[in-house]
Amino acid sequence: MTVLMAAPLLLTLTLLVSGLAKLGARQGTEEAMTSLRLPLRGLHRTVATVLPVAEIVLALVLWIPSVPLQTTVAVVIALLMATYLVIIGRALTFDEPVQCSCFGTLASPTVSRLTLGRNILLTGLGLLTVVAAAGGAMTAVLVQFPLSLIGLGITVLLTIALTVLTVGATDPAATSARAVAGLGSVPGSEGTEEGELLDYERAATPAAVLQKPDGRLITLTQLTAQRAALLIFTSEGCGPCERVLDRAPDWIESLSPFLQIRFVFSRPVDQLRERTTQRVGTLAMHDLQFTARSTLGGRTVPSAVLLGADGLLAGGPVDGGSTVIEFVEEIRAQLSSAQDHDPDRGPGPDPAPDRDEPHSPAP
Repeated sequence: MTVLMAAPLLLTLTLLVSGLAKLGARQGTEEAMTSLRLPLRGLHRTVATVLPVAEIVLALVLWIPSVPLQTTVAVVIALLMATYLVIIGRALTFDEPVQCSCFGTLASPTVSRLTLGRNILLTGLGLLTVVAAAGGAMTAVLVQFPLSLIGLGITVLLTIALTVLTVGATDPAATSARAVAGLGSVPGSEGTEEGELLDYERAATPAAVLQKPDGRLITLTQLTAQRAALLIFTSEGCGPCERVLDRAPDWIESLSPFLQIRFVFSRPVDQLRERTTQRVGTLAMHDLQFTARSTLGGRTVPSAVLLGADGLLAGGPVDGGSTVIEFVEEIRAQLSSAQDHDPDRGPGPDPAPDRDEPHSPAP
């Protein structure tokens, strides 16, 4: 009986945590649905709004002492867990890692075999909950032994708390954006305050290569031989990446007078979708087997890094849609501030462009 009652308790806690976490991360949930390639994209926003509330309501209604009601709710929860399991299993067949935000901003967002194992366990708990509800065990315990149920619930909570404390949690500060520094290597940014530069320890640009649209390879050092370069690593179909790519035309227009901006993809440029090329123009490049991103320290997509023209990293890497957007906007603010301090200077004369490496966006 204890094992049978532990299942709905664990499932209830899971739904409550998941629902509460999603309440404050609707955009993340919506982007996760895009990354998971779920159909009916026009309904994603609505689902992202309704889903957390539905999870919380299901978790609470499950404990109303009525066998028919509990059984119905338990079946709905079991079907929901099974649906999540199918979605996660399908995501593991994709060529690139997917971020699911199954628990909002909590836990690791990247779908892995561990995620699949977790969802298999949740589906099993869902089936046990159906058995407990349909057999009347949940109603009987609620009515006849409420104190025993409360004691079991406290035990489960303490077990979970001790597990979390033992394993440890991710420090949110570790995922925050690093200070943009080293902008002194970007034309027009000499006004950047020295204190901001000291916040960032600059390292040498690593020996990595990218593939140009014509198929030829270029090293990062060659790419930045004359101009600083902002590399934004993205992937088509990734929810946060799509949000970043939507800002591409504006970024290209405002940043191109000062530095190169490149949108780097995990697939060859000639295989990109038309909608993608419309946004990034001729500024797309291919990162073979994620080697450049990994070498630069990027852990996922989207990510971004600023490379100085002096052979040193000038900012980043940063990971995540919101963090990348903040990173680029901070660069724009630094450059705009430098221009305001010296309006007569302009962005500075551009070096003679490399024939094979245009830096102007496509019209």
